Amino acid sequence: MAQSRESQHSLLPEEDLVNARPARSWNPLGRSESPSLDYHHIPSASRTFSNEVFRDVGLGITNPSGETLPVGRSRQDSVSSTDSQVDTPGFLKTPETPAMPHSPNCPSHKTILQRRLSWVPITILVLAFYATIFSGIYLIVAFWKPRWDVINDKQALAPSTANLLCAFFAKTIELAYVTICVAFLGQVLSRRALTRDSRGISIADMSMRAWIMQPGSMIVHWETLRYSGLTILGTIALVATFVAMLYTTAAEALVSPKLSMGSYENRTLAGKVQSSFANTHYLASVCQTPIPLEMDPIDRNNTCLEIEHVGSAYHNYQQWITEWSDLVQGDNRTSEKLYRRRQPSGSIWDNTTVTGSWIEVKDTEELSSKYGRMINNITMAMPHGGIPGAAMDGKNDIKQPKDASGEGKYNLQAMVPSPAVNVLCVGMNKSELSPIVYTEWPDSDDFNATSWMASASDKIPVTPSWLNSTVVDDIFGFGKKYGQRPPIFGKLPETYNTILNITGPWPADSIYLLGKPNVSHPPYVMCSIRAKLTGACSTSYGAASSGAFLTSKCEDPDNSFQYNRDHPDFGEGRWDPDWKNIASEWANALSLGAGITDGAASNARLLMQMMPSYDESSKTYSLSRHFPSIGEALAVMAGSTLILSTQDTPFVQGWDYNVTDNILPEPVYHYFKASVQAVGYASGGTERWQGVFYVILVFCFITSFICFGFMILEARGHQITDFTEPQNLFALAMNSPHSARLQGACGGGPVGRQLKERWFIGMEEDDAHYYIRAKADGKSAFGSGRSTAYRAVEQMDMDDGSLKPVSPAVNEFRRVSKRGSFLAKFY
Repeated sequence: MAQSRESQHSLLPEEDLVNARPARSWNPLGRSESPSLDYHHIPSASRTFSNEVFRDVGLGITNPSGETLPVGRSRQDSVSSTDSQVDTPGFLKTPETPAMPHSPNCPSHKTILQRRLSWVPITILVLAFYATIFSGIYLIVAFWKPRWDVINDKQALAPSTANLLCAFFAKTIELAYVTICVAFLGQVLSRRALTRDSRGISIADMSMRAWIMQPGSMIVHWETLRYSGLTILGTIALVATFVAMLYTTAAEALVSPKLSMGSYENRTLAGKVQSSFANTHYLASVCQTPIPLEMDPIDRNNTCLEIEHVGSAYHNYQQWITEWSDLVQGDNRTSEKLYRRRQPSGSIWDNTTVTGSWIEVKDTEELSSKYGRMINNITMAMPHGGIPGAAMDGKNDIKQPKDASGEGKYNLQAMVPSPAVNVLCVGMNKSELSPIVYTEWPDSDDFNATSWMASASDKIPVTPSWLNSTVVDDIFGFGKKYGQRPPIFGKLPETYNTILNITGPWPADSIYLLGKPNVSHPPYVMCSIRAKLTGACSTSYGAASSGAFLTSKCEDPDNSFQYNRDHPDFGEGRWDPDWKNIASEWANALSLGAGITDGAASNARLLMQMMPSYDESSKTYSLSRHFPSIGEALAVMAGSTLILSTQDTPFVQGWDYNVTDNILPEPVYHYFKASVQAVGYASGGTERWQGVFYVILVFCFITSFICFGFMILEARGHQITDFTEPQNLFALAMNSPHSARLQGACGGGPVGRQLKERWFIGMEEDDAHYYIRAKADGKSAFGSGRSTAYRAVEQMDMDDGSLKPVSPAVNEFRRVSKRGSFLAKFY
């Protein structure tokens, strides 16, 4: 087997070892063909070196005589062997001989191209795959905005668990993202530096990895940003920098679960039903009072109900009057059109605000002109009073605010009929009222104001008599034609007083009020008050920790939950006679009939001051812009009775049970269509401005995909040594020759144009030694061009006479430096 040249040298005699000429030598300052320059000068043992000379030898500079001092070890050193039995020549043993510095020739122990299944390529690919997939998932979640509390009617992850998981994966995505972006930059720059005829890399390019890992370096070393920030690779690095800085913030804003209102979901809800609409017996029986039934078996329940009427009616009325007062202060005026005026309002249970709606609006001025008298026709709808109970029923599984640590909230739209009250007030004079005022009749001397309300005179004809006709029969619907008897009042009221008539026999559907204002137009006013269920509305209910609201939404063409849209056969004009019983208790409790004894109640006085405005020139009436009308005021006061009348009642029109007093012994469930919107834990931003973070999530996915694609398509699973890593760059620079391109940068670092100087990574193929050089330095700083090195290797003969093959390291370098890939064209 052929022996190497080094082995053959070890068999030579000592003198031959000393005097033999090596097969080849390496000169760090340039290769020469002169044999006289193939050997290094070895100083005599007797020669004494000064400290300055020793320093010069260590630095590899020239002595004063102009001779070049050796930088590396001599060829004689390279041919000596510790295993040789031949004694070392004496001059090599001289202790005064200075230690020669190592040559910058540094044959690489390992290849720069790593195997696909080695640790680094596999790790980078896994991290790139992880960052790409999970950043894509986060992007989808941010746009999809899934809910974390309930999914498909099933409990999903606990919000705290989901929040923790989102934060954990966001941090791991960020760490993986930073790693692959830095690896991507290193691979691109290293391949560019190695690729033949590329434009090379600059110090500013190599500092881009610091932007991602230390974003503050862009401020501290702003010059690098100036030279590399506008390049394609620099743009990618800048994007990666901002993504790395803000990704966890973007994930927290758009992905982490937080309380937010969901979308409306159509559902079928259930509510308890136990009584018919406006059932005064049921309302009285469930009225809460501390008085035991045994103490007052006859009037206990009615007394409790009247107190409830007084409290609710006056409370709502006072709130509404206050809103009007705030509106007109400072000479502010409202509209003459009813639908633009203050909406009816009130509250129940001290924490639920109730808002009604004006419906079936009639123009007061138009009606007054038509009938030649004051006509104030007001119809008001209120929300269904059974909806709050249904929303809080456990059967519907709607999470209440208290169940979500006080942070819960939900809105509900219910397709149910709504209760409505109609107040029709007509101006009349004394003669027009005479047919229905008892003291104006002949033989009315038995009138007793004290007992009138409890027992009217026996002289009043009873049914089937239709009593006297009036000039307003067609307006109020009196007489046989309309099936309603007119009311009979005991006397004409005094100014600022009102008198009631609540004695109409069933199925009379109205109560009546007669009052005298302090104006001459009109001198008297008579009002009818009646109620019904209307299908022109829907009911909205919302609850939060701060309170709740109950609202009616009526006559809206965009309201898909309007009841009569789904039930076109709904009977709109069916005024309910049972409500008259509730209204009777309500009117008495509010002292609206105190005028029979000239009681001068404050409520009656205020009502008589709310007459519509009279226009002397046109002889017409219109709604005042400074205060509400009497019809609006009475409707608002009666609004509380509508809420009570619909509690525990059906969510449809009518009653389908044949039971005593229309009261079921046990409540049953009725179902209705609804749409529910609830606050829950969901991904997505809570404010519109947070949408700016979508840019971060989008660019994270795009840049992760680019890095992953580069590793698969360009690198093809192979990683080359990242020469931008500090340890690799330090080793490469330490074993490379000096360059004037960094003159003066050894202390303070490179500045100015030195940052944009282009550098290449080359190989001294004789020794498989990698080094870095500036583009401006031209050929290899070691003095041998690539072609020369190729020939030197190829012409070395083996002992068997064959040519010595190119070493694997050289072959690898040639393959890597070729411009064979598609992206290499852009290097």
